[in-house]
Amino acid sequence: MGEERLWYEEMPEVFEREKRFLESKGFFLNKHNNTIEFIGKSSVLKEYPLRIIYPNGYPSFPPTVISDVKDKLVLVSHQRKLTKSLCCFGFSSERWRADFTAREVLQEAEELIVNYSPLTINEESGIYQDIVPEPIVNQYNYADGGILIPPPFGDMALSDLDIVNDVAINYSVRQKRGMLKTIAIQNENNIAHSGYKDWFEGSTLYKSKIYKVNSHPPLTTANIKSWLIENHVHINPSKNQFVFFVFEDEWGKKGNKRMAWIALKILQGNATWIQCYLVSEDDHKIRTPYGSLLRDKVVTIVGSGSLGSIVSTSLAQEGINKFNLFDYDTYEPSNAIRHQVKQNWFGLPKVIGVGNRIRELAPMANVDVYEVAVGNNKDSKIYQKVNEVLINSDIIVDTTGEHSVSHFLNRFCVINKIPLIVSSVSNGAWSCEVVKYIPNQSGCWGCWNRNHGHQEPPSSPVGEMQFAPGCDQPTFIGGISSVNIAGGLVSQAVMDTLLEVDLDKKHYILWSERDRRGNRNYSVEYLSNPALEDCEVCYEN
Repeated sequence: MGEERLWYEEMPEVFEREKRFLESKGFFLNKHNNTIEFIGKSSVLKEYPLRIIYPNGYPSFPPTVISDVKDKLVLVSHQRKLTKSLCCFGFSSERWRADFTAREVLQEAEELIVNYSPLTINEESGIYQDIVPEPIVNQYNYADGGILIPPPFGDMALSDLDIVNDVAINYSVRQKRGMLKTIAIQNENNIAHSGYKDWFEGSTLYKSKIYKVNSHPPLTTANIKSWLIENHVHINPSKNQFVFFVFEDEWGKKGNKRMAWIALKILQGNATWIQCYLVSEDDHKIRTPYGSLLRDKVVTIVGSGSLGSIVSTSLAQEGINKFNLFDYDTYEPSNAIRHQVKQNWFGLPKVIGVGNRIRELAPMANVDVYEVAVGNNKDSKIYQKVNEVLINSDIIVDTTGEHSVSHFLNRFCVINKIPLIVSSVSNGAWSCEVVKYIPNQSGCWGCWNRNHGHQEPPSSPVGEMQFAPGCDQPTFIGGISSVNIAGGLVSQAVMDTLLEVDLDKKHYILWSERDRRGNRNYSVEYLSNPALEDCEVCYEN
């Protein structure tokens, strides 16, 4: 095999075109080690030198533009402090096209310099208020892995760490990952949240220190020894160890501060920066602004099948922290086709698998699981326990698709004025029905049967043979993409109900992905479910 030819050898005419244009703008070619780069400076702000470096994959991949300026001139949110490269063409250069030329590259760089240079914007500028600062810690040249800073440590303030004696971390050298386990503050051990107690169990335990510094450490470890001395940090360079530094960093919006963490790993005399990953309430506030309103709600989900598992895990990620899960069925390997639980849970109760999956996604969640059926328990103690759990719920969700269960929960919720969501998918999972019972605002599930039960779901896909479920057979067939949509609608209905959002006359959601002839045709209808005057459930209670 011959040597790979470089882009400028394969496309000499393209190279000449780029060269002519950039030279006309005052740039000169600097070719070394088969690398093509052009060196010049901004025509709008002379303080910004520019290097345009072409990759061998050009024009499929864009050139890299570097402006080697001092930190005080780094572009706000659009330039990496460590490499000094400009963030051209959006995140990961997604706006780059192969037909772009040096003209577009230079134009993009100049626009960024004009719009985001500290020389052209200031605190009073309108654009400055909309810029979300990039955290300093994102600029470091991290070599490997990372260290988790779990609750409650991720939400600590700098003042909480005024008097720190020792910290301990579990760290796996093989995985190059670890977790902060304890912080001793005034000789009292603060321990990571119990939901994280088994993480990295069995890996090496290291004793460490935390140092508060007034500004961020240097972005590289080239001169780390002198920086440590300047900040009165004394370490034994021959000892394998971790050292943590905490400092204030901008986050979320201009002027907003939170504590940043970074770890220095010293191994065989070599120092390396290790990224710290904080588990913080701040992230919930940004991604799910209503999460704090849902945290203390108690959600009981009856049914841990494919639909129930999607609803359960989705609500955990939305911020629900307290779950009761009911299901009597056993998990089979084939369930993994649509289920959120790993295949290796076969032979165990579904409800245990879903409970553990919730804890994987949201370790701080409180999950109680019950391996029993709901609605037909002959054992009085089990019946009493089920009722005790149900009565202490803020909302109950039925995902079983079994009418006997729905009838029981419907009567129970109407009697006790507890919101109820009854959800089911059709035989082919090509439609989903979500019925909301809102005390004093809607009809019950029995009313829904009489208001809408005569309507048949959309037809099956054209030309496809469908399996008709029987006793102890799968309740429906259909792919996970369809069940995911259904699960999303159910989860949204649960949150809307708990947050008392959009409740008026929207108590029945009908989703389908087929028309009456079985052709693909997505639609969602929001319908009312008024209480019927002769409903024996509503007006008996």
